[in-house]
Amino acid sequence: MAVKKGRLWVTIILIIILVLPFIAFLMLKEGWKVRTSAPASSRLIEQPTILIPDYQSVSHRGDTITEDRMHGKVCILSFNSGSCGKNFDAEGRKLFEIQEDYYQKTIHFRNITFTLDPQQDDTRTMRIMAERYAARETWHFVRCTDKSDSLVLDKCYTLLKNNGVQETDPACPAFVYLVDNDGYLRGFYDPLDEQQFHDLYNDILFLLNRAELDDEKKN
Repeated sequence: MAVKKGRLWVTIILIIILVLPFIAFLMLKEGWKVRTSAPASSRLIEQPTILIPDYQSVSHRGDTITEDRMHGKVCILSFNSGSCGKNFDAEGRKLFEIQEDYYQKTIHFRNITFTLDPQQDDTRTMRIMAERYAARETWHFVRCTDKSDSLVLDKCYTLLKNNGVQETDPACPAFVYLVDNDGYLRGFYDPLDEQQFHDLYNDILFLLNRAELDDEKKN
């Protein structure tokens, strides 16, 4: 009886060893299909015309972030300042959620938060803000060394204007902006709106897939 039970367990273990890799393969294959077929939301601009201008910003880590350095990356642009305080907390938690979901899964995603008050918010303040939202190396809190932050914000507001939308609180903007790997503004989203947050998440996935396909074609 003990021998039969032993053989049964051996058979079960062998089945597990043989079947689990196959199941894992099917799951990965299905995940790949979902990823490569992820449709864009209706918020994503199909034929973008607004290109992000050149900017030069110092991150909370002390390195320089430029538009050229971010080329090839899908980026979320957000705007904040020390005076925004708790108004940014809810949005920051949403951006943190996206950061964690994409961390170490792709090299093509970045999150950039510009200060609206670079004169007041020094590198130390930006570092405190980054620590507050547990920013990893893919999330840059930056203060501009020139007027380029205003130029970037102006382009974002132009996108809103072109779509009949107005920012209600310029001191603490409600929207974040999505930039594709070619540097074009592709959409704006209120991350505190459940549907818009879902659309943002979905459109990031869509653009990341296109960015990786572009890399494959170059290589």
